[in-house]
Amino acid sequence: MTSRIGLITLAHTIRVLDLSKTIDQHFPALGSNCALKTSTFINTLVLSQHEGGECLNDTVHIAKDKALLSCH
Repeated sequence: MTSRIGLITLAHTIRVLDLSKTIDQHFPALGSNCALKTSTFINTLVLSQHEGGECLNDTVHIAKDKALLSCH
């Protein structure tokens, strides 16, 4: 269970629509091999903003939410 149940619906929609693939196709690959994929970065920001996040530090709890990660 998670207190972020609304984010699970959004994460599921992102996955079903295969938005990660579309994002990665339209944005150039990053130059560093240790950087996040563009789709991971954008999807995390979308989820964070949907929840009311205001900065990158607000995404930390999303990465720790096992229920949310299992559907994304």
